[in-house]
Amino acid sequence: MASARHLARRSAVQLLYAHEMGCGKPELLMEENKLGEKYKAFALELYGGAKAYGDQINARLSAVLPDQWPIERLGCVERAILRLACYELLFSALDAPVVINEAVELAKELADDNAPTLINGILETIRKNRAKA
Repeated sequence: MASARHLARRSAVQLLYAHEMGCGKPELLMEENKLGEKYKAFALELYGGAKAYGDQINARLSAVLPDQWPIERLGCVERAILRLACYELLFSALDAPVVINEAVELAKELADDNAPTLINGILETIRKNRAKA
């Protein structure tokens, strides 16, 4: 069974996806989730952080993607997962392996079969580049 924090991350990905698609307000979408108040707050914090640092996150993602594969070419679900994970990698105190593992697990649940490998590779590159900075 998935942990409450994992479910909160999944909710944050859903919120990022809905935002990109121009659907709904986060508060209304969160009412549909079966998270306790603590984890709803966590999901909204993740969503808000990923949005607030969106330009920086997109720049980091674009820097590691090949020129022939711009961020817009990624699937919307994959972009949402990557944006959430980048936010956590760059702006939280969590260990990188935890963040990357969570992102890969979300990709297994929500995206196509190739997404976990792609997401793992992109996030590992960002992690390594972050360590050099």
